[in-house]
Amino acid sequence: MKYVSSFLIVLFLIMTTFSVTGSQQTPVTQSHIAQINNLFKQNNIVKGYVAYDRYGRLELKGEYQDEKEVDVAFSLAQSVVGIRWVSPVTPENIKVKEWERQFGELFKRSLVVKPPIRPDATEKPGPIKNRYALVVGIGKFKYPISPLQYATTDAQNFYNYLIDAKKGGFPRQNVTLLLNEYATRDRIQDALNRIRTVAERDDLVVIYFSSHGAPPDKGAATNIVTYDTNPTPPPNIWWTSLNEKMLKEFIDNLRALRLVMILDTCYSNGAYKDLPGFLPAGGKSLGVAGKNEGYGVSPEYGKRLLGAKDLVIVDEKTTSSKGGQKAPEFMSDDGWGKVLISASSANELSWESEQLRQSIFTYYFIDGLNRNNGSVKSAFTYAKPLVNQRVQNEKAHYDHDKKEFVVPTQTPQVIVTNQEWDMKLSQQKIK
Repeated sequence: MKYVSSFLIVLFLIMTTFSVTGSQQTPVTQSHIAQINNLFKQNNIVKGYVAYDRYGRLELKGEYQDEKEVDVAFSLAQSVVGIRWVSPVTPENIKVKEWERQFGELFKRSLVVKPPIRPDATEKPGPIKNRYALVVGIGKFKYPISPLQYATTDAQNFYNYLIDAKKGGFPRQNVTLLLNEYATRDRIQDALNRIRTVAERDDLVVIYFSSHGAPPDKGAATNIVTYDTNPTPPPNIWWTSLNEKMLKEFIDNLRALRLVMILDTCYSNGAYKDLPGFLPAGGKSLGVAGKNEGYGVSPEYGKRLLGAKDLVIVDEKTTSSKGGQKAPEFMSDDGWGKVLISASSANELSWESEQLRQSIFTYYFIDGLNRNNGSVKSAFTYAKPLVNQRVQNEKAHYDHDKKEFVVPTQTPQVIVTNQEWDMKLSQQKIK
């Protein structure tokens, strides 16, 4: 009986551990939890704390004064265990007075304010009338964020494709190019607002960004770093970057029923390695080599951004590993919908190539447009396998921390609102 009792006690302890850490082993320890909770107290977060979620990550619990206090707490947790081991935050997890106030105001307004009348977004638009674009490339930054070598080249090349009369054929006056110090948060937002104001239902809108991403915020969104994004203190990076709310407001209020948004951005530990207190000790998340940790656009973020109930996450399983899909013999202008293309998926970097002297994704995507009469779908299908192939061949390396040879991957993603998303960025059929 004594042995049976001992066995039951051991079994109970094992099951308790399993229930706390979920189905996978977690590197997060009670010492990490104590360290984070102590940091909360030092930063006057008196009613907030962290605890394990069912996956062995840490999630915020307790009460917080407003969303900014949540951001501070979330950033402090990331600075101890890294981005992979901090769960996204939802209002259900914690009590936040600011969220309560905003929801109250929302319901109050809904009683007196009628929603704007707009065409049914589920009805196919007519042929394209006008074309508008915003192209942003940021390689150097006002504050101490590591520069990107080819971001402005990416943006310039994409801009050149769009305005070339033999390629994109976009009217030059309809395309805004913002590079480096001209790509501030306010100027980007002003450019988005101008497009939102002038673009009508049958028009085509293209938005392109090449820059760093901010670390995933409390909603698991990778915000876009602008020239004047300030990462000090760390939570400030979310308050001064181009965030999900700004992009979503643009998308929700855009009258045009054709939108192609291309994000050649990702979060990279290496971009913030020189900022004290930004990364876990040694620049590493738990169990992950520091400088090569990345985080791209997640499907959940894409779904929230596009805001459609029946989104399609496209997986081109039939694509040849060599890429190079042929353009159709004839392409109409009937493609429509909202398309979000990201250069990498969640937990991946978006790599630049010293050999190509450009971002790997943007290089192959533009190449795909040139080869496929401007077809967005064909260009993406062409580029996707070539991007991953180039990254594996060019970026494989020996990781001295892990003591193993690492072959990174980069998997471009596309999320669309309907199956007829093959819009054409060129006006003329290439013979």
